[in-house]
Amino acid sequence: MNSPRRTVESLTNDILAKMGALSLMELAQTSPSVLTTDIHIGAAKEALEAGKMEDAFHQLSLSHSTQINHRMDQLLCKSSRRTKDVEADKIIMATTDKDETINLLQKLPPEWTVIQLTKQSIGEFNFLDINTHPPTPGLFLSRCSCGPKPIVTVQAIAAPSAEGVRGFGQELELIKMENRGMNKDCRNDPEKYFNKREEVNNRLKCLVRSMEVSWLRHWCCMLPGSLDARYQHLLEQTTARILTNSEILLTSSQKQLLQCIISCPLPTEKLKGNEQVTPINMRASVAALLQESVRSQRVKDLYAVIQREERTLDRIRRAPRNPVILILDRTIVSLPWEMMWVLRDQPVTRMPNLRMLTLLYQHHSLQSSSVLVQGVDPSKGFYVLDPDDNLPRSKERLKSFIEKTGWPGVVGRRPNHAEFKGAITEQDVFVYIGHGSGSQYLPGELIEVVECRGIDILYGCSSVSLISRGRVPEPWGVVLNYLLANCPCVVGMLWDVTDKDTDNLTRGMIQALRGQKGESGSPLANPPSDIALLVARSRSFCLWYINAAALAVYGLPLHIVNKSSD
Repeated sequence: MNSPRRTVESLTNDILAKMGALSLMELAQTSPSVLTTDIHIGAAKEALEAGKMEDAFHQLSLSHSTQINHRMDQLLCKSSRRTKDVEADKIIMATTDKDETINLLQKLPPEWTVIQLTKQSIGEFNFLDINTHPPTPGLFLSRCSCGPKPIVTVQAIAAPSAEGVRGFGQELELIKMENRGMNKDCRNDPEKYFNKREEVNNRLKCLVRSMEVSWLRHWCCMLPGSLDARYQHLLEQTTARILTNSEILLTSSQKQLLQCIISCPLPTEKLKGNEQVTPINMRASVAALLQESVRSQRVKDLYAVIQREERTLDRIRRAPRNPVILILDRTIVSLPWEMMWVLRDQPVTRMPNLRMLTLLYQHHSLQSSSVLVQGVDPSKGFYVLDPDDNLPRSKERLKSFIEKTGWPGVVGRRPNHAEFKGAITEQDVFVYIGHGSGSQYLPGELIEVVECRGIDILYGCSSVSLISRGRVPEPWGVVLNYLLANCPCVVGMLWDVTDKDTDNLTRGMIQALRGQKGESGSPLANPPSDIALLVARSRSFCLWYINAAALAVYGLPLHIVNKSSD
């Protein structure tokens, strides 16, 4: 009689043979899904141990947001809205080979940096109860420069100590729960409300700081975007001097990490309240780079040489950065990564995975009329303000202001399908100020079958949040329906926010979009043309940290043109 193991092997081989696959890995490569995630992560670990960075990144990329890929495949098969480039789109979505994955990076602009964060854990938490939060996982941090010669670096990051500490995901959910219940519990007691709000703010600040200090630690230096050509050349010259003077030989991957370490940005804005910043531990970073003790002579020598270049490095650290596109694992997508100090004053957007990013970029870059090519014209806009007619304070604060833009819009009534559809398909800017994402007026399944044109600003509670739907299905939200509709950019909130901060944010962002200068000394005194950077600096309009941290951008880095000076 066959052993149980042999029987399972035989059955597995029979099933694979009937599906035309030689191995489970081949099957997983052909049709990545949430059920094959652990296979890809396991293969990535083996590749990384063998020093194969590109292979590791390829495997990790196959584990991200597979469900939206399957949905896009369905749309490509039956949609008539992309007849010219549908075959090219299908090729991108069918990418399963390492060389094909690297080719996707080559299609993207060279100034972009893709940062992919993937959990390390395999299997052990797949069958927890639905409402149970697993401990904070270890991560694979992949940093990819784009363009003709992409450079891929993958770093394994250990999980923080979990003893006696709630996981970051669980702590964030508790903070969000208290944030939601605050208005009800403290409605008639302003002092209690203020104190509770301050407590929630401080808890979120501590959470973000713990992400930096206890989780990513010195590897935070891998998150910032690339430098422009002038500063990049200066960094390369400085790196060459450091290596020559220290007489240390590094691999190309180690050299890239060294550049990240020595150029890690310093905060450029004045921090509010009790917020603290802990710059990376340079000596610990160098020790990790060389895989030696901080007390080793080589670490001491290299650190001493770096210290002698501080004047030049200080200039580089304060230089502006190019766009970062964050690709986040399903287990960490709700965390406010943009609030980490190394990303605070930088253009950062989110995308579900590399395939959707390349697909969206290629779709817009090949259209001469796209806002990616022409830029966003802020004179072409539409707004929906208080469509349920139950936000009187927001209407009072914003009605006369937004009417002065000259945009058509809807105030105090529910837009019909045609009005909402026209706003997202015909205008360069659509601003929604109401409850939620506005999907109650045009559902996600109707959004994803149209062709979105411009930037959609959805300033309602949890408008770009991704909601978990159980152990197996991946989190979903209406923002993914917008991306399926080729929307180039969506700005919204990761969780519930308060109306006054949101109204201030709306006013400030519209003024900045239209080229109106802010107060002298403010982050938007001279509004940037880069929309993701404009959003980052707009967080200063929020009085409460928890509201500022909720703000996120999905899609492509866009820029503004034809700004009015009215």
